[in-house]
Amino acid sequence: MRLKILLLAILFLPLLTQINYAQTQTESPRAQNNAYGIEPEQFYPGSLVLELMEAAEAEIDTAVHEAYAEGYKAAMLQYAPELAALRIRETALKGELEKERLKNKFFWPVSAASFAAGILLHSLFVR
Repeated sequence: MRLKILLLAILFLPLLTQINYAQTQTESPRAQNNAYGIEPEQFYPGSLVLELMEAAEAEIDTAVHEAYAEGYKAAMLQYAPELAALRIRETALKGELEKERLKNKFFWPVSAASFAAGILLHSLFVR
């Protein structure tokens, strides 16, 4: 029994030395004056947190829309010459298409008339 007590005392000896020489915990200083004015140790009501989250969401939404509008404006200015060239090309192609339509406008009546004339001539000469 004495041996067990002695063994137990020897095992607890390092633990006692650790307790005696342990340093006190140092905390890093927290910033009291942060940009948002929030005190980390304080509890806030849920309604205030929801209000702050809605305000942040609204600001994010407006910032995204403004950034999109600025990017759209920059792209329009960058590609304005190409857009003008494409519009000119579009009008030229529309003119060519209209000319082709006028050419093809008389295709069906002429083909129907030539078909009828062919049948008439065939019936006259083939008898």
